[in-house]
Amino acid sequence: MRIMFVGVGALGSYFGGALAEAGHDVTLLIRNKAHRDAIRADGLILHRDGVEARIDPVVVDTETAGDAGIADIVIVFTKTGATKAALQSATPVIGPDTRLVTVQNGLGNAEALAAFVPMDQVIYGTTMAPGDMVAPGVVSTHGSHVTQFRAAGDNPVTAKMADDLAAMLSAAGIDTRVNPDVDRVIWAKVAFNCAMNSLCALLDTSPGPLLDSGEMKALVTATIMEGCDVAAAVGVEVDRDGVHRTLEMVHREHRGHVPSMLVDFRNRQPTEIASLNGAVVALGARHGVPTPRNETLLALVRAREAQYLKP
Repeated sequence: MRIMFVGVGALGSYFGGALAEAGHDVTLLIRNKAHRDAIRADGLILHRDGVEARIDPVVVDTETAGDAGIADIVIVFTKTGATKAALQSATPVIGPDTRLVTVQNGLGNAEALAAFVPMDQVIYGTTMAPGDMVAPGVVSTHGSHVTQFRAAGDNPVTAKMADDLAAMLSAAGIDTRVNPDVDRVIWAKVAFNCAMNSLCALLDTSPGPLLDSGEMKALVTATIMEGCDVAAAVGVEVDRDGVHRTLEMVHREHRGHVPSMLVDFRNRQPTEIASLNGAVVALGARHGVPTPRNETLLALVRAREAQYLKP
């Protein structure tokens, strides 16, 4: 199976590197020149819970993407706002039978991919895997995590490819499951990220110190429950006890992780706030569910973005 990764930052490098190390046919389409050049020169250095591996995946840029040939699977790891542009750059490898895969943050990702292939050729889900870009060509991950996805439609070929991809990732050390009820998991992560990503970014801190504060932990929990209330209004019942367990696991095992929104703040880049708190607030308004904490975090993150994104 020929697999291409698009949007190869920390998580794309982790997933793609693990599959390449396991011997699969993997190509990384990397737009970040420094990251691309470092991997070409010295390999991808992957740290997993302190264990270092040096991996030599195939790397292409936007101009040479077509050299990889038509892919069976294209896995998208860009920020949600960059999905369209990233897939447009990957069109030379997207054929009539290519399946597109997303485990990106936020809501609406399957629909974004369906602009490039039929919806029944989309596999969508979510991952709790953390990834940190230590330096160009160097990525780290830590702690336990699960990735879950499903075929968007009832195409049996897509369903088989989802099964095969989950088995490949699991065998490569990334615990992955096909879950027909993955929408509940996606909503749980959205509700979680609306609190944790935004607050860690605004306070310039990681999950450990944030959740060490009883007051902040209470705010995080209340913000998450707002998201769960919105999910219920659109017909998705989130496992609220499971979200509490995830919060405790992150507090314990991912204490030093740098959330992606904080990375965006530090790099003065656009965030994924629109597909997280923005989407929750919009759906809450549509269904009559109050979301005051998410509204506040949305306004604060947008104000911070406006400070550094001024033309």
